[in-house]
Amino acid sequence: MQSHAAGAAGGSGLYQLSPEHVAGLVALVMLVAVAWLARRGSRLPRLSPIDGLLVALLGASAAIHAGLALGQSDHSAGLRAMMSLDAIALAFIARRIWRGSPAGRLGVLVLVGSIGTYWFSTASGESPDQLGIATKLGEILALGIVLRPAPGGRRRAMRSFAGSAFIALLVLGTTATSWIGAFRAAGGNHAENGDGHAHAAAALPGFVMPVVVQREPTPAERAAATELVQKTRTALARYADPHVAAADGYNVAGLHGLDFHAQNPAYEHDGRILDPAHPEALVYAVAPSGRPVLLGAMFQMPSIGEPGPAIGGPLTVWHGHEQVCITLTPPGLAGLLSPMGMCPIGSFDLPLTSQMIHVWIVPGAPEAIGDLDDAWKRAYVAAQ
Repeated sequence: MQSHAAGAAGGSGLYQLSPEHVAGLVALVMLVAVAWLARRGSRLPRLSPIDGLLVALLGASAAIHAGLALGQSDHSAGLRAMMSLDAIALAFIARRIWRGSPAGRLGVLVLVGSIGTYWFSTASGESPDQLGIATKLGEILALGIVLRPAPGGRRRAMRSFAGSAFIALLVLGTTATSWIGAFRAAGGNHAENGDGHAHAAAALPGFVMPVVVQREPTPAERAAATELVQKTRTALARYADPHVAAADGYNVAGLHGLDFHAQNPAYEHDGRILDPAHPEALVYAVAPSGRPVLLGAMFQMPSIGEPGPAIGGPLTVWHGHEQVCITLTPPGLAGLLSPMGMCPIGSFDLPLTSQMIHVWIVPGAPEAIGDLDDAWKRAYVAAQ
């Protein structure tokens, strides 16, 4: 049994405002304040509603990029330079429209370049956050306004269709690269900061991790973790047959895949915590032959925000989940909330779960407590 760091404390930056991006938000608030003061002084030109929206979107994006360029001292000079150029170019196009000129091809080029720069940085492993995603969506909306076709019958209809398809592709690309960036940022090596706390570059999307001290477990903690695994193996032996599990109240209906969690609602609020004889869920996989294989158990705390007992110190690290999409018919996990804030049709968002921990009873598991790699589970199940 190995001591390990669970990952970055807190949840994924994909669903939050990164502390590194606060400067961009401050710059946006300052821009709004300046615009309000200028409006009170009647110094703003009269624009059509659509041009006014376009100027606002371009100005907001320019302000955010300028704030990020000035506030991200820990980023590379190249990235800060790109953000500065983005800010200048976007502000130039906004000023051009303000003075009554169309955005033109230059406006299209600037907006596509800004969106493409975001794609490149996130796909390269830069952790996205809600401010960055919202900024790109604003730029995509601005691009849609710039590309709106002039009146012209059939030709207008064709241009409208092509423009709509292009905008849809930009939204899909922004969503995809945001996912890529979030998972790549979480795949970095663990590091250790000055106070001895281990952390990763970011938490995996959907996971909420506690701060874990990077240290060796004490003999008492190692013994407690070993005892937990042994007692769980003994207690769960009877549930190798899913029919026995069903008779005890576990929901094994529709058992499939490598990571099927059969919940037992009666054990979720029974007052027992980390009880090997009464786990809140059993974890099954289905072998290629169709035979179910019991892999282990999941223990879950009864209340959100209540920490699980780390009886094994760094060997027993609990975790929670955030922004997961849940279906009711049948009950189960449908996926994660998308970067755009959407769940699959027929499911709803669960912002946060209570803490949980997995104990694996299969022989040879690389980690008896915690995460079990899908590739290892697949190989084990295939060999049964």
